Amino acid sequence: MDDTTLTLQTLTSPKEKTYFQVIVVVSVILWILLCVGIIYALIGALIAWIANGLLIAKLKSESVLVDEKQYSEFHATFLQVCQRLNVTEIPHLYILQAGGILNAFATRHSGRHFVVVNSSFLEATGPSSPQIRFLLGHELGHIERNHIVKHILLLPSLIIPLLPEAYSRACEATCDRFGAFAANDLDGATRGLLILGAGREAALHLDVSQFALQHFNERGFFISWHELIAKYPTLSQRVSNLIGIQYPDYARQPARNSFAYVCAFLFTWRTLVALYILFVVLIALGAPVPHPPKPE
Repeated sequence: MDDTTLTLQTLTSPKEKTYFQVIVVVSVILWILLCVGIIYALIGALIAWIANGLLIAKLKSESVLVDEKQYSEFHATFLQVCQRLNVTEIPHLYILQAGGILNAFATRHSGRHFVVVNSSFLEATGPSSPQIRFLLGHELGHIERNHIVKHILLLPSLIIPLLPEAYSRACEATCDRFGAFAANDLDGATRGLLILGAGREAALHLDVSQFALQHFNERGFFISWHELIAKYPTLSQRVSNLIGIQYPDYARQPARNSFAYVCAFLFTWRTLVALYILFVVLIALGAPVPHPPKPE
């Protein structure tokens, strides 16, 4: 992968910035409307903090902390990825046995960042492969873009149908770009994604571009609906987006079924909550509310 294709200044997806601006406005308005329930927000934040604290406690006591003395080869790879992404505050790196799940995640607690790699993914890729560099870069992208804190501050926007999911997908697209830049190997990065869908053995032999074409060839009502309510871009879209860094035709967004937007908007608990809030606001503002006719 040509280093000049991506730079540290172009890693952030343009859509993330756009959705962030919109979602900030919505969240500010909703924070004002919901200020009366601040005590409940504080209780929820306390519960979340305690739950996260227990997760960190499990990591520290039951997972493996990777450093210069423990799995030094993997630690060296992590430091190299941090250096390539200009990460100055190095997070703690842990290996977690998660029952064969191929994944990783980043989290934050008490001002400290943690990157956790499931052992199955590490076993599938090795400690210094482009695939593991992609995964580490992806998780560091969440930290560098402050996604963890932003998602907490933007919680009120969760009641707006479709918008939080769109923002989440844009964040994941940004982090994939971070991962691709960290891997400095487009084929390795895309195969790192393929491991999530097909496992290590199949990922080594699959045609990456052919899989990316599924994003354009497999369309329709239900796929469109699925894309709109998902917090991650579909795996085929994530692969096509990465290929699109060098080959722009793969980066285009195919049209979605129009009726899927209607269904994705209506068939959700958020729509009911939004309607309820609108109803309460109209009453508070003194707007006339229609009543059913009385029987004669």
